[in-house]
Amino acid sequence: MSVASAADACRKILTFAEYSRIRHPAPYVVEIRAADTRLLLFGGLHSSQLADPMFALIEELFLDVSPVLALHEGTPPQVEPDRDIAIRRHGEAGLVRHLAARQGSSTASMDVPLPKEAGWLQRRVGGGDALVFMVVRQLASYNRKTLKMNFDAYFEEFFELIAPHLEVGRITWQLIESEHRRMLGVPLIAREVDGRMTDPTRVELPTQRIAAMSNRVRDEYMLHRLIESVSNYRRVFATVGVSHAVMLEPALRAALEEVRA
Repeated sequence: MSVASAADACRKILTFAEYSRIRHPAPYVVEIRAADTRLLLFGGLHSSQLADPMFALIEELFLDVSPVLALHEGTPPQVEPDRDIAIRRHGEAGLVRHLAARQGSSTASMDVPLPKEAGWLQRRVGGGDALVFMVVRQLASYNRKTLKMNFDAYFEEFFELIAPHLEVGRITWQLIESEHRRMLGVPLIAREVDGRMTDPTRVELPTQRIAAMSNRVRDEYMLHRLIESVSNYRRVFATVGVSHAVMLEPALRAALEEVRA
């Protein structure tokens, strides 16, 4: 695909204004087949609840596709040998990595690497605001896990990834709490943070508005990764949040139609 064609495909990614007018089921499955190539993109509501029927559906579809390559959102989690632990610690990405290891499939993240995203956000909104956004998004992810890893070790590793690119010096909780109060006008209560603070479909909070900008860049990156993967592998399975799947579908179908042509 040419640079111009890739740019055209990116313009077909839905905006949040367009997305807000769509009513869709969750989970949301996008499947594209051509000759001996198959892509299945699974859009789910992020969860780590074992009872969530989404996980049985992911496993059923994964086994049906039997992917050569499995993609997931976010930083690659540790591969867990136990299915339930994989789900409770890492959600959808954990299950995909577990299934891929069991089957012998390759895996990779289809998401913007955290250091790269941190650098982009620093240039766009400044290091302090970028820090608050990335930390509250990570806190929401941590808080919804039903089998939590050590809090200090988890966030120390996260801070090491993003700190050099935010240009805010050494990241401490004191710095985060100070920037949070400056940006949002309220103290940070880490254990109470949930996904509403970085909901890209809402605009009341600065963190939500940054989320919309970040998600657009991530969607464009994901689109390129999916196109590249289908060009190189016959069977590809991918999991993302449901809004990503819905917003990517028109661009993905248009781009893969051109690749097939």
